[in-house]
Order: sequence, then C-alpha cells, then structure tokens
Amino acid sequence: MKSMTGFGRCELAEEGVAISLQVSSVNRKNLEVICSLPKDLQRLERPLQDQVRAVASRGRFQFSIDLRLDGAANAALPSDQQIDDALVRLRSVARRHGAEIVVDGPLLVQLAGLIEGDLPEIPDEVAERLLAKACETALQELVAMRAREGAVLKIDLSARIENLNTLVGKIEQLAPSMVGKHRENLLARLEQAGLELDTSDERVLREIALYADRCDISEEITRLQSHFEQFGQLIEKDEAVGRPLEFLLQEVGREINTCGSKSSSIEVSRLVMEIKNELERLREQVANVE
Repeated sequence: MKSMTGFGRCELAEEGVAISLQVSSVNRKNLEVICSLPKDLQRLERPLQDQVRAVASRGRFQFSIDLRLDGAANAALPSDQQIDDALVRLRSVARRHGAEIVVDGPLLVQLAGLIEGDLPEIPDEVAERLLAKACETALQELVAMRAREGAVLKIDLSARIENLNTLVGKIEQLAPSMVGKHRENLLARLEQAGLELDTSDERVLREIALYADRCDISEEITRLQSHFEQFGQLIEKDEAVGRPLEFLLQEVGREINTCGSKSSSIEVSRLVMEIKNELERLREQVANVE
C-alpha cells in the first residue's frame, strides 16, 4: 500500500546539456499529470506521462523542468553581424546628439557583453534522452517516498479498523438485550396508561415479535465483520487499493446507519455515534491511499 504524497528530483548533464527536474504528487481520485515544457519540446510530454502511468495509478503529479545548455556552451558570443549592427545604431544615436564615438577594444567588449548571442539549439535526441532519464530517477525517489508514507498509513489504518471492530463487538453484545428492554418499556407504558394486559396476551406478544424482527441487526453485524476483514487484507497488498478501501468504508457507513435506525437502546446509539466519528477520520486517511 502506498500513499499518494511524494516528491522526487534529479539533475543531469550530458553532451553540453543540463536538466533539473522536480516532481511532486498529492491525492486525487484519478491520475493527473501536469508539466510545462518549452513549445519546441511539448511533444515529449506524452512519453513523460507514460512514465508516470507505469509507476502510479492515482494522484496529481506536478513537474518542474529546466532544460538548458550547460556551462560554457550557455555563454554564446554575439556574431560579427550583431556587433556591426549595434555599431551602426550607436553611431546614429551619437550623431543625433552631436557626439562622436571611437571604436576601440573596450567599446567592442562592452557591446559584446550587452548583446545576447544566438544560442545553439538543444538537439532533440539529447533532450528526449535526458528528460527520460531524469524523469525515471525522480519518479523512483517519489515512489520510494510514497511507499514509506504508505507504511505509516497502514499502521494508522490498522489501529482504526481494529477500534471499529471492537466497537461493533460491543454492539453485538448489547443487541440480544434490546428486545427484552423493549418488552419492559412496552409493558411499563401500558401500565402507566392504566391498561391491564397479561404478558401472555397475543397482542403484546405480536408487538414484541414484530419489534424483535425489526431490530435484528445480526446480518448487519456479520457484514460489518466481513468488511473489516477485507479491509485488513487490502492494506497488506502492494498494489493500488485506495478505491476498494473507499468502497468498503461506504458499505461500512451504510451498515452502521442501519444499526442505528433499528436500535432504541441508548447504549447502542452512543456506540453508533462513536463509530461514525471514527469512520469519518478513517475516510480522511484513506483519501491519501493510492
């Protein structure tokens, strides 16, 4: 089991080209890959997305990529034509202001420093190779981090699902007494109303039998215990289990609501509320599972 939170980075330099790549991921219901590449390299976004899909099935991946010429290759000098054009313009400005300029070594050096040279283009095959290698390395780091986060999540989820199982066990112990309490309450209300009825009266027995059928939560308890067992099995898997876990928690919530609606016991209602609170915290944690 892995978390959907992670971070990875890589810096490489080959054949006069350098790349700095960072990738981070956060939770999302589906897989979303966002990257920003120069216009002439946008065709490389699809291979990058494929690399992400090979290691993850959910989450929002955000890439930051800096691809540039490395070192001295990045300091391109202006061409002779660029310097000549700059001198022509400089002389024109000087004449308008009644000044003369002297072309010498210092002036040429200053002009060369002010003019940006035409940088050579990065070869496509080099850019593609570097991007693929940097992405692979950064994703390995990110996946390792997601695995570590997932291990911590698994410990927390195990403890919370065990707590839910314990609370449901308490409801299971209280369930058989609900019919007896209902019988006592029914007879007490009849007595307060001044109605003398024999406990063996068919109408009383029918009412108690109907209530016993309505308040029977044995099936819900059995399904809840099954859900908890499946939950424990899922969090032990290495594959993406976020969606199945979310589905199981939906079913757990449905069964708990049914238990609460069938119960007239204060103790059971209190336990149901406690389970709902813990279930909400469990949902928040599962939202971070891939």
